[in-house]
Amino acid sequence: MKGRYSYLIMAALLTLSLTACSSGNNAESAASNDDSVVVDVIQVKNEPLDTVYDLSGTLQSYDSAVVSFQASGEIKQTLVEVGDTVKAGDVLAVLDDEPAKLQLAQAESGVAQAEGQVSAAKAGIAQAEAQIKTAEANLSSVEKGASQQQLAQAENQVKQAEDAYTKMKADADRYQNLYQEGLISLSDYENSQVQLKNVENQLDSAKQALSQLTDGATEEQRKIAQSSLDQAKSGKQSALAAQSQAQAGYKNALTARDQAELALSKTKVIAPIDGTVLQNSAVVGQMAGAGAQAYTIGSTETLKLILPVQDSQIADWQAGQKVDVELSGTTRTGTVQRIYPQTNAGTGTVSVEVTVPNPDKDWIPGQVVKAGKQTGGEKGILVPAEAVISNGQQPYVFRAVDGKAVKTVVELGKEIIGNRFRIVSGLQEGDTIVSAGADALFDGDAIKTAEDTTP
Repeated sequence: MKGRYSYLIMAALLTLSLTACSSGNNAESAASNDDSVVVDVIQVKNEPLDTVYDLSGTLQSYDSAVVSFQASGEIKQTLVEVGDTVKAGDVLAVLDDEPAKLQLAQAESGVAQAEGQVSAAKAGIAQAEAQIKTAEANLSSVEKGASQQQLAQAENQVKQAEDAYTKMKADADRYQNLYQEGLISLSDYENSQVQLKNVENQLDSAKQALSQLTDGATEEQRKIAQSSLDQAKSGKQSALAAQSQAQAGYKNALTARDQAELALSKTKVIAPIDGTVLQNSAVVGQMAGAGAQAYTIGSTETLKLILPVQDSQIADWQAGQKVDVELSGTTRTGTVQRIYPQTNAGTGTVSVEVTVPNPDKDWIPGQVVKAGKQTGGEKGILVPAEAVISNGQQPYVFRAVDGKAVKTVVELGKEIIGNRFRIVSGLQEGDTIVSAGADALFDGDAIKTAEDTTP
């Protein structure tokens, strides 16, 4: 009996407890339904989208060139300083050029000497060609034999020699008789005999010449004439070889002169482009090595800016777009020139090259600037960042509709303007949303503003 009584008491207590709990929950629920959450609300509208300076970069000269020494030597003169404006072809610095000038003078002397050798070789060829012509004419004459004119001349010479001999023979006989009679001296007699012998020799020579013309050239004479021609032709070949050698020497001399001129030109540091001297490493009196940097020249009338754009946003960029560039409160409009075709290692960004006008050259390479893509007069709905809820799912906001919080999924743009998100879809102009306090709301919660609670 006692045990059963105890059981009944416990059951009664449990019933009272459940009843109390149920009553309490109902009371709390009622209280919750009656109490509205106090929030701030705004009415959204389309408004101009200002430039967002969400990128930064370092200004660079648009065109730049590192100018190096082309030869080694002592720096004798520098002609420009940092900040000077130069033109392509201007001399920037000069090395000691005396050794190069001496080398050029020697090379020019070598050219003059080689020219003389070429001229002498050409003269040798002309002389050899003349000898060939003479030898050819002689050989032709030997092979053809004497002409009628030559025969007539030879016969005439024989007749003249015979007449002279006949006369001299008569005189010699007369002198002999006179000598035998003692009428002339021995000396006169001997002179007459000598004269007779001379005239006889002349007659023999004339007869022999006529005989040669009549009988034609002998084989020996032909061989001698051919040999003379062969020697003349060989002389021309030697002259041609001498000319080739002289011409080769002349070319070598010209090459040596060109090299000397090049070496002399390399003693001057020349500006390769128009621009401004950005850096000067040349100091008078120091030794410069070939290939060592002397100057850096760049164009500063137009500057270049490389912007790192997230690869997820690169589709919104294209060549020709305008970009606002800001430096110390001054803004200029740049233009996208090119988008690099690959991402930057380790950052996942893509480089966008922008040119920035700098007509007064008051912006200088190395300065860090802010940049943002122009919106081109676009408008859009912007909401405070705290109004957007995103817990790893689709972002959403709460619209205020008839005193209730209505969960509304939205699509965000890529722009963040002044700590506000751009809403691409999900809201319309004129919608009222919860701008503060949204993180404490659930879909369907009753809401009211601070103004609503004011007595």
